[in-house]
Amino acid sequence: MALHYCKRCGRIVEIKNYPVDDKCDYCNAVVYPVPEKYWLNGLDILMTKEQKNLLREELVKTSPEFDPSLFKRRGEDLIRRNAEREAMYARTKAFQEGRDVGNPFGVECPYCHATNVKKITTVSKALHTALFGVFSVSRNSKEFHCNHCNSDF
Repeated sequence: MALHYCKRCGRIVEIKNYPVDDKCDYCNAVVYPVPEKYWLNGLDILMTKEQKNLLREELVKTSPEFDPSLFKRRGEDLIRRNAEREAMYARTKAFQEGRDVGNPFGVECPYCHATNVKKITTVSKALHTALFGVFSVSRNSKEFHCNHCNSDF
């Protein structure tokens, strides 16, 4: 397990199965082991921010493979990718827990964040008013019902 760098985008990553996993996880270019000169205290898994910047200046930006546009937008792209991955995991977990069956309304419960909701119809409001009278005023002001936590919102 050691640090590797990409000459194309400047990403520095820890690769456990080199040379099997010899591609950058951002731009899919070949990665290279970080030279000892840039290691922290002789450890090939630690680098300071200054060492990373020095490596990028000396080895990455001088490489003929270097792509300035990839280098510039790498951070933003990785943040966006991670956010998309987190959202996908959250949707999968919600579906597995029965909180997400999808809905055409595009809303989620403000209490449990489930998307397993239904719209409270006018007929339902009228029936509730007929049964409970003035006690149904607070419920009748709500638009949706959560099937997961049974709250109205």
